[in-house]
Amino acid sequence: MEGNANFKKETMAFIDAIESFFSLNGVDHHLKFLKNWLNPPQNEFDYSPQKHPAKLLGFYEKLLPLFDYSDLIFNRSETDVAFIKAIEADECNLERESVLLDYCPKLLSKVEMKNPKLTFLDIFIFFQSDNYKFIYKEWLLAGLENNLNLDWDQYIFPFYENTGKMLEACWLIHERLITKNSFKSIDRYYHMAMFESTSPLAFGQELFDNPFSVIEFFFSLDNLAGHKTYLKKWYKMALSEENRVNDVADYFFLYNQFTKLLNAGYLIATKKLIYQAALNEGLMTTKDRFITNDVYNKGLCEINTLAAEHIENPYRFLESFFVLEKIKQLRLGLLEWLYAAFSTRSSIKMMDKEFLFEQYEAMLMIMEAFFVMIGNPTLSDDIKDERGHYAE
Repeated sequence: MEGNANFKKETMAFIDAIESFFSLNGVDHHLKFLKNWLNPPQNEFDYSPQKHPAKLLGFYEKLLPLFDYSDLIFNRSETDVAFIKAIEADECNLERESVLLDYCPKLLSKVEMKNPKLTFLDIFIFFQSDNYKFIYKEWLLAGLENNLNLDWDQYIFPFYENTGKMLEACWLIHERLITKNSFKSIDRYYHMAMFESTSPLAFGQELFDNPFSVIEFFFSLDNLAGHKTYLKKWYKMALSEENRVNDVADYFFLYNQFTKLLNAGYLIATKKLIYQAALNEGLMTTKDRFITNDVYNKGLCEINTLAAEHIENPYRFLESFFVLEKIKQLRLGLLEWLYAAFSTRSSIKMMDKEFLFEQYEAMLMIMEAFFVMIGNPTLSDDIKDERGHYAE
């Protein structure tokens, strides 16, 4: 730890205690151990810590110094500025850690993950290290005697909850300062690992400048009924182990188009944009270009998945549906479809059946919402007062 030479003596002792605690097991294992200690499993597969006195005592002896040193560093001595700066992380590093680290904190807020110091300040607001040590000594004796009183739960829970948060904060310090896993170079597989967030095929300046152009282009390729037919065939081929699509290039192109639709919908929803075809100077409106009244009215017959309120105002659907987690899930699902449809040795039928249907239904609703959005020239006028925001 050459880079830690400027840290104070007590800080180095804290870092050593963290390294010792995580020397044999990661944070996930320790959190499970702690949980089973407080509330041991009541079944034949009882692996609760009190069944292993030596492990319980070892865990206890390595845990207490974490309370002592963190209380000393963050509450009882002058701030070690170099240490505080070294354990902080910005938004970019948090994103890297989500890929590089074996475990990402589940108990800490994003702000606490950026600055673990806040976690330690929080857990010592009402309790000091001596309070934690007293509780854990009683807890240890009860565990060794196999006499844990479940009536303790309400009393002990704040200590248990704070300990879990402390262990996650210590884990981040461990990964950022000791193993330096947080700062490993990201190799060529990084983009594959981060596929759920982005894809170079999905983003371009055109998309950011005017996400509606992606939707216009999509429906210039085929009408709503045609796209639904392709989607259904894709879905069936992905389910089949024996068959695969022959027109591979077409489906890879369709996959890219759907990916762009998802990102366009996200931009429209987050920026609260409204489609205004007439604002595109020098161009005919979308209605005149490829959605005539007859085609649009006929297309309405194909809208059988979208809810009535969303047919009336598709922007409500976008606002409720196009959140980041749903987009990640859908895009990963589409990638599974693509691989399965291209191969005779893989199928998505073994995946969660409920999710598979939801994925298919979601894609239908997305196409229907976009079709209504750009195919109805009066829609933007009806809701402009409600939204008060125009696409540029």
